[in-house]
Amino acid sequence: MTESDIINEIIEMAKTQNISQGELAARAGIRQETLSRAKKNSNLSFKTVEQLAKIVGLQLKLIADNSVADKVQEGTLFPS
Repeated sequence: MTESDIINEIIEMAKTQNISQGELAARAGIRQETLSRAKKNSNLSFKTVEQLAKIVGLQLKLIADNSVADKVQEGTLFPS
């Protein structure tokens, strides 16, 4: 998942809460144009992305990338 994907998910969550992109940007203290550009090529600070997520009731978390265990569970670690 890219940073732009995260921004797009936050914007989609805002839409479900009837928060416009302009209002979301204003609440985060950035310009609407900045948020719009971030949908394709984000260069927002982590703090700003975190603030955007918080506004719509989301939080950013790191999870372990346990791809080997996932493949074992799926039965695809050693394909035939």
